[in-house]
Amino acid sequence: MIKFVVLALAISAVHCQYGGYQKEQAPEYKEQDYYAPAHYNFDYSVKDEHTGDIKSQREQREGDKTEGEYSLVEPDGTLRVVKYYVDGKSGFVAEVHREPGKYQPAPEPAYKKQEPSYYKPQPSYQK
Repeated sequence: MIKFVVLALAISAVHCQYGGYQKEQAPEYKEQDYYAPAHYNFDYSVKDEHTGDIKSQREQREGDKTEGEYSLVEPDGTLRVVKYYVDGKSGFVAEVHREPGKYQPAPEPAYKKQEPSYYKPQPSYQK
């Protein structure tokens, strides 16, 4: 009788540990439309005054129509703004626009080319 009680307790402990029998549910199948028109919006910008890296971009797309613009500060300090669009079969159309004197020119690099440090013997003449 004691062996039966101990065996029943062991079985119930294992049963409780693993949560009993649970029927696994089949994963849900979701139909994906791989040929649906693309839709997205994004933008980003960088403004680093120390290095002179200032730029931004924005773009949005709905199906075959894409439009956006980006701007950047060139090394001479001018601001270049490019507005573009793609509409179906028209191809990529861009309008470039420059605004001179908008920003300070980029700083010169701090790197200096070093002269070689090898020994240069002085010419000596004998009579």
